[in-house]
Amino acid sequence: MKNLYKYIVTAAALLIASSATAQEVIVTDQLIYDRVTGYMATPDQVDQPTMRPTRNLQTIRWEHDIYTWYGAPGLISELLLDNVAFGCGCDPGPGYFTDELSDRRSWRGPMYQLSTVGVGYTKQFKPWLAVGAKASFAAVWQTEYDNITNEPLYNYNRYNIAGLIDVRLSWLRRTNVEMYTSIAAGLCAHIERAAGGLWPMWDIAIVGLKVGREFYGFLEVGTGIGGSVRGGFGVRFNGKKQ
Repeated sequence: MKNLYKYIVTAAALLIASSATAQEVIVTDQLIYDRVTGYMATPDQVDQPTMRPTRNLQTIRWEHDIYTWYGAPGLISELLLDNVAFGCGCDPGPGYFTDELSDRRSWRGPMYQLSTVGVGYTKQFKPWLAVGAKASFAAVWQTEYDNITNEPLYNYNRYNIAGLIDVRLSWLRRTNVEMYTSIAAGLCAHIERAAGGLWPMWDIAIVGLKVGREFYGFLEVGTGIGGSVRGGFGVRFNGKKQ
């Protein structure tokens, strides 16, 4: 009986040990490797490192955006400013004799051009949608002189001043990078010595790229009154804590 009792106790001990081992294996299978500490831990114990998002940000990070830019000459601005860069160089036509006589009496000095400069503001309504306004200015300065005395006769200056409502659609939103397209419409005032006018005007940034966070730089390729290629910088902020 004593031997039988020993066998029973031994079998029971082995059974308990095997159960504990199986339970330990089950627990071990639930553990994951913590890359921060280098130890195995449960999912709740792992302190996940902060990862940069790989998808578009779905929250409004900055409510207000103020920016300024300088643009290379665009076709619209060049046509309004009558710059010789877009001259065709073709036959001057019937007015040639009058122009030649005018050239004998006077001559024009060098032309100085300020390409498009502007400022703007937008407010973020959705992570992908911002609405605001922007203004731009461009000018050409030139003086006409008497051909005999070289005295200035008059200043042949031209100015473009535009104000537009701007709608911006962001289609790529990362922590430090944003890509977007913007469409703006408004009015442009053209001012010069002999003529001028007020016309409806538009501006499109076909592709825009922002790099940075609160303070950022940006580059746009577009068409319209804002110029063909624009570059500048801006600042984004919140009106209240979010």
